[in-house]
Amino acid sequence: MENDIILEFKLLAKKLQSDDRLVYLEQAKRMNDMDRELQELISKLNIVQMNYRIEAVKEEKNEEKINELYEEYMSIYKEIMANDSMISYNECKNEADNLRAFISAIIDAAFDGGDPMLVEMPAGGCGGDCSSCSGCSNG
Repeated sequence: MENDIILEFKLLAKKLQSDDRLVYLEQAKRMNDMDRELQELISKLNIVQMNYRIEAVKEEKNEEKINELYEEYMSIYKEIMANDSMISYNECKNEADNLRAFISAIIDAAFDGGDPMLVEMPAGGCGGDCSSCSGCSNG
């Protein structure tokens, strides 16, 4: 019997991959990969982050250099987050994360002896800022 349940679950998981939210997320990932400007910004961010780490672990820290690198990092990060491809990706990711949380809540209800059919999708969805939320435990 256990094997039947696992097989059914795997078949449902396979079917889940065709859900629009996951299809759109995959498309958004590909768009990010093809966005040359975004990829250049990400590379630049990684270099600044590496330089920051190197500077931060030095025995004789140069606080001015550390602050400069931090400001540069934040500037590039904001540019990345304002990129159209990244905005689209984050919207798709939030939708997919909401779906994942909903499915997890259904599974949790089943494991806890509750009625999985009574679990409802949370209203409003996720805004992505976990600091103001006590709901999904993603943070």
